[in-house]
Amino acid sequence: MQSVAAGADNVCGVTDLARWMTSAPGAFVTMRPGGPFDGSVAISVGSEGRLLVEATWKNDGEPRTTSQSIDGYQAARDLAHDWADKLAAGQEPETT
Repeated sequence: MQSVAAGADNVCGVTDLARWMTSAPGAFVTMRPGGPFDGSVAISVGSEGRLLVEATWKNDGEPRTTSQSIDGYQAARDLAHDWADKLAAGQEPETT
């Protein structure tokens, strides 16, 4: 699994949205987990200071997507990794 995040080495203990998150044009983390669905999972800044975790994939050639607005980087990161793991295993992510 590939993870890309500018300045990711400074992420531990983030409580507020760091400048590198809010100044990124679009997603500041993108994961391409592989697997049968050719999916990706991204984290970007959403509305009102919340983070947006978004997954896209194809199942039987049909495009699918799900997203969830979430507070806090660690919660967004955990959800993104969960969804990426599911896509890599050939399972569709679920929103809660």
